[in-house]
Amino acid sequence: MAREKKTIYYRDPVHDDFAGTHIETNVIDGNYRYAHGPLWRFGANLLYYGIALPLVWLLHRVVAGIRFVNRKARKKVQGPCFLYGNHTAIFDAYTPALLSRPRRAAILAGADAFSIKGIRMLVQMLGAIAIPNRVSGMKHFMDAVSESFDRGHDIAIFPEAHIWPYYTGVRPFSATSFSYPVKKNAPVIAFFAAYSEPRGWDKLLHRKATTRIYLSDPIYPDPTLSYKEAQQKLRDAVYAFMEQTAKEHSTYAVIDYVQLPPEKDEQQSA
Repeated sequence: MAREKKTIYYRDPVHDDFAGTHIETNVIDGNYRYAHGPLWRFGANLLYYGIALPLVWLLHRVVAGIRFVNRKARKKVQGPCFLYGNHTAIFDAYTPALLSRPRRAAILAGADAFSIKGIRMLVQMLGAIAIPNRVSGMKHFMDAVSESFDRGHDIAIFPEAHIWPYYTGVRPFSATSFSYPVKKNAPVIAFFAAYSEPRGWDKLLHRKATTRIYLSDPIYPDPTLSYKEAQQKLRDAVYAFMEQTAKEHSTYAVIDYVQLPPEKDEQQSA
């Protein structure tokens, strides 16, 4: 019996969010604490490698049945790098840890991830770096990203920002987040979760789709360009990889996304 598709209607491909978490967001400003001492970092590493990483592998590979294509691309980079991926599932948060192992991965995450009572500190210990929602927090945030990278951690970024479950395309994103690799003169690896019709074990286990995560080869900032031009070139290369991967491999729509026309007030302002 064919599965009935769900339809999601959207207006803004940049700002609409369908994660369905309905979290009351905390303020992340200049008072938010990013830096911690050696004892805290020791506990964070123990938690990351001793508990989280084995659990993530189990959830990612066994429960969700996700596989990587071209994971050897990460081994072509000796030091830390920046990872850019599409954002289509809660499981996305686990992907960088598996791509980067044995190196740690830090994920740039919105304030929602740090707004759930009881696990705020846990989220930070597992490597998430809070993106501030107040200007006063930006300096500390940028320092935290730089420090994490300098410690040898990969930095993972989801430039689409919002979760669209099982979305098969690529949503628009700007070049803003590509300032980090330009500043560090560091390589970028793009990854894209693609969905195909479930077959074999995926079908037997009633998974909604077969998920494969494709990695690009390392992409390096162009030192001959200006800062802004180098940002844009990196963004365009990552977008092109995602777009091509979506076209070739993300061929099975679990959910139909339908764009609505702008509301009347938006049409008038345009």
